[in-house]
Amino acid sequence: MAQQIHTPRRSTSAKHPAVRRQGRFPLPGIHRQFNWRFVSAGLAIGSIALGVFIFTNPIFFVTQVEVGGVRYVPADEIFTNSGVADYHILWVDPEEVQQSVTQSPSLSSAQVVLQWPARVIILVREREPALVWEQGGERYWVDVNGNLMRLRQDLPNLVRVINEGEAIPFSCPGPGCPEEDKVTVDPAVVLGAQQLKTLRSNIDMLYYDPVRGLSYQDGRGWRGYFGIGTNMDLKLVIYETLVDNLQQRGITPISIDVSNPDAPFYYISR
Repeated sequence: MAQQIHTPRRSTSAKHPAVRRQGRFPLPGIHRQFNWRFVSAGLAIGSIALGVFIFTNPIFFVTQVEVGGVRYVPADEIFTNSGVADYHILWVDPEEVQQSVTQSPSLSSAQVVLQWPARVIILVREREPALVWEQGGERYWVDVNGNLMRLRQDLPNLVRVINEGEAIPFSCPGPGCPEEDKVTVDPAVVLGAQQLKTLRSNIDMLYYDPVRGLSYQDGRGWRGYFGIGTNMDLKLVIYETLVDNLQQRGITPISIDVSNPDAPFYYISR
């Protein structure tokens, strides 16, 4: 009789024992060995090194400025007035620089732009001279608003006004002065002088009297007074009419005053 031989069935639980052990006893992971204290220390050292580099490297210190918008004021003067020489770029305050630069009576406004690593750009607007004002042997530029400025060069097209009074001191010319000591010329004087120069291009010099205003020495032998303001065209018509009348009568005056066009008068020698 044939015998049936049964092959023992292997238990499925015995398969891949290594895999099961790996599941039951995992190897230590790399993340458990990583120490974050080294990272923190590295970051701290890197930050210190970066700070030392930024605050000690010469490339971050201002040694010059770029100036735009100037015609009369030297760029070196604006650089000096800015007060940023040898400053670190992080210490430069654009608003403070703007205020420092515009202390100059020659400038009406300024814009300051900062760029890395140490670039300072200053864009300015200059006051345009309208006439030359002379008093006590000193000469100044004056703009249309009456602001006094340093005379920086000879501009032949500007009329020269000599102050014959002492009404305008020159201890602190221009808008850089404290408000209570601010020195300016009445804009009506400036506009009147400009209009006279335009109407009489041969006038190179005018005089200013605190009472009778602007005047010039007429080449025919007398002084003509015209006051201030922008009605010089009317005053010149009255002036020439009066001159014609006097010449027809054979009168040579010492002065003719049309500062008040409603009541012109003249002086003659006795």
